[in-house]
Amino acid sequence: MSPFRFSANAARLAKILAVLGRNGFLEFLEQIEVPSRGLSRLIPVRKERLNLWQRIRVTAEELGPVFVKFAQILSTRADFLPEPLIEEFKLLRNQVHPVPWEQMQIIFEHELKAPVEEVFAEFDRTPVAAGSIAQVYRARLRGGEAVALKVQRPGLRKEIKADLEIIGWFAQKMQQHLPELHAYDLPAIVNEAGENMLRELDFTIEARNTAHFNATNPYPEAVFSPRVHEAYTTKRLLVLDWIDGVPPEEVQLSEEARAKIAVNGARSVFHQIMIAGFFHADPHTGNLFVMPDGKLCLIDWGMAGQLTRTMRYLLADLFAAIADQNPEKIVQVALANAITKRRVDPVRLEKEISIMLRSHAHFDTASGAFGRIMLDMLYVFGSNGIRLARDYALLGKAVLAYEEAGKVLDPNFDIRTVAEPFLKKLSLERWHPKTIASLFYWDWRAAVSNAREIPGTMMRLLRNLEEGEASINFVHRGLEGLRTTFEDGINRLVLAIIIAATLLSCSLVVSRISPESLPYRIAEVFFFAAIALGCWLFYETLRSHRRK
Repeated sequence: MSPFRFSANAARLAKILAVLGRNGFLEFLEQIEVPSRGLSRLIPVRKERLNLWQRIRVTAEELGPVFVKFAQILSTRADFLPEPLIEEFKLLRNQVHPVPWEQMQIIFEHELKAPVEEVFAEFDRTPVAAGSIAQVYRARLRGGEAVALKVQRPGLRKEIKADLEIIGWFAQKMQQHLPELHAYDLPAIVNEAGENMLRELDFTIEARNTAHFNATNPYPEAVFSPRVHEAYTTKRLLVLDWIDGVPPEEVQLSEEARAKIAVNGARSVFHQIMIAGFFHADPHTGNLFVMPDGKLCLIDWGMAGQLTRTMRYLLADLFAAIADQNPEKIVQVALANAITKRRVDPVRLEKEISIMLRSHAHFDTASGAFGRIMLDMLYVFGSNGIRLARDYALLGKAVLAYEEAGKVLDPNFDIRTVAEPFLKKLSLERWHPKTIASLFYWDWRAAVSNAREIPGTMMRLLRNLEEGEASINFVHRGLEGLRTTFEDGINRLVLAIIIAATLLSCSLVVSRISPESLPYRIAEVFFFAAIALGCWLFYETLRSHRRK
């Protein structure tokens, strides 16, 4: 957050600090050098006995829908967040108070370009669901189709951008002052989560993802998503077929039918991940519905993962290494595909992977959770400075969610038996002579193309050197603390000038007018306020020097 934006966010920041103080994070604020002196006397600390992860969740809930959604998106970073915190964030189910119809009506009519009565034969003004980003209503089109209307809450984009600015400021403070976070690029992670959150505000992306899944789904008789009504869909309004289904825990079918639904869902997710490379990234039980005929319906495609062919091959290697309980192979695969800027100790990494695998020693039974192992493994990678593409964390979460839903439907469900044929199919695709020949062909073409460009590139470089146009650019890193100190100094200098100007102007006013006049009283108030502010500035300057 830039210094000139501080005043624009001051009120919201004060509320955030108050909530953090109430939930026992005053010591954290002191660690990252955020002004919090006096909060403990002004704000009563919560009396409930909560652990650290629970207090973080409660804080997100109290700070409102933007922080709830941000926490949910951030929980996909299994390479960064510990599992207990991810489990707490799962409890954040967007349970917010609905916005009154009078405010939502404005959004509807703006997006539809007409009153709702002219577009729909029936319309229920009471929302059937209210989330942090949108509310869902039920209606019936003039043609008779029942539809679900997902409409965005008013003023959301402005609210999200303001809160993301503050979250980014906190991330920079934490990166600077908490050494244990230096292994992570926290501002970059927060920035990525913020971009994903802003992307979810465009409902046309969700509409395209839903339509793409339906068009490429090989199991339409068992798994599907609602049809999108594109004529009515906009960036802030999504219109889908209404689904009369129930969550997995409410299914009232025979044991055989429930087991079949669990297998069908797992087949779909592994086809999405292993074969299509495009998968639903948020398949918790609130987004899975079972129809009366036993079909499984996937809703809310706002968050989708994308895997390239190379990423899918890496995934197959990791799955095989996990199945073989081979930590050395896991380390080799991870290092070969890692995104890292610092040296990784492979011996330490292998030890931690071995410990993690032993903690899942029951994996050889049906009670082992494949998705849980994936998430734990990504966390070990992240804590050792290895970053894999975000989509791996998304697929780990997706596999775990389907696994949990499958267990709800069938206690004996084992996702590994469903995954095995898809892993074999991916392996056959990977080592097929046609695939290998294709890879060699394109690599050869790229090498020839690059070789042809080398002489021209060398000539341009030599010509630039000859004409004196070559330059070397230096990028300074690690100067964030110096920049912050400089900005604080400038802010204090500006504040000191304002105080001096106020004292001088008030002195001139009170010396030239009657003490009984209103301007004299106002000048007197400003005079003493400036003195108080000057004393506070003097105290803060001395305190900062003592800290150093």
